[in-house]
Amino acid sequence: MKPKLLITSLTSCNGCITSIIELEIFPEFLESVDFIFFPLIEDKDNIDNCDIALIEGCITKEEQKEEVLEIRKKAKKVIALGTCAIFGGITSLSDEIESIPINEIIEIDGFIPGCPTPTEFLGSSLMALLNGEKIKLSPKNLCSECDLRPDSGVKSKIKIDKLIPEKIPFECFLHENVLCLGPITRAGCKAKCLKANIPCEGCMGPILADFMSNMVNFFSSIEVSEDIKISEEIYSKFTHPKSFVKTV
Repeated sequence: MKPKLLITSLTSCNGCITSIIELEIFPEFLESVDFIFFPLIEDKDNIDNCDIALIEGCITKEEQKEEVLEIRKKAKKVIALGTCAIFGGITSLSDEIESIPINEIIEIDGFIPGCPTPTEFLGSSLMALLNGEKIKLSPKNLCSECDLRPDSGVKSKIKIDKLIPEKIPFECFLHENVLCLGPITRAGCKAKCLKANIPCEGCMGPILADFMSNMVNFFSSIEVSEDIKISEEIYSKFTHPKSFVKTV
C-alpha cells in the first residue's frame, strides 16, 4: 500500500514545495505515494489521516495554528520542510509580523532544512521518509564542505568588519574580514552560496542548540566590528532568537 502523504504551505514563498516539484525524481515520487492533501496542485478542504505530513512555512496567523494542530492529530509523522517551518525564516526580520516555527505549536518528528532545501539533500530525505528511514542530517559544519576553508582553521585574531566581499576571495571569507556563518551552520548544501562568492548566512540552521547561542559563542572567539554586532538581520535573518530545535 502506498504511504499517504500530505504537503501544505503556511506563510512562505513556496520555494521548498516548488523544489520538490522540480526534482528529477518527482514523477517517481508521484507514483510512490497517495496524496491526500496538496493544495498547490489539488483543491481540497478536508485533512484526512496520513502517514507523512510535510509542512512548509512559518505560522503568522491564528488559523495556521489550528491547521497544524489538526495535521498533528491526523498524521503519523510531521516533518518541518525548510528554514521557515523549522526556525521562522526570513519573516523573522519583520517588526510587524510574528513568525512562529511549527515546533513551537506541535511536536515534529523530523525536519529538512534549507532556504530552499538543497536539491540532492531534499531528494534523499524524501526517499528516506518513504522507506521508513531517518533523514540523514550532517553532523558537520559548512566549513567542512567549503573549498575556501583554511588548513589551519579560523584565525582568532582576525577582525570581521564587512558583510559583503569586495572581491572574489581566494581564501576563507573570514580571513578576508567578511562575516561568514559557515562555522556555526550545518553542512548539507554543498556550499553553493560560497561558490557563488556569497558568504554563508545560515539558512541550514545550527548543528546544536539555537542559532543565537552559537552566534554569541562564535563572536566571542573572533573580533567583530560594532556595526556588525548591532546588525539585527544577522541574528534573525532565518530564525528569531527564541527558536530552538532539537538536533542530532
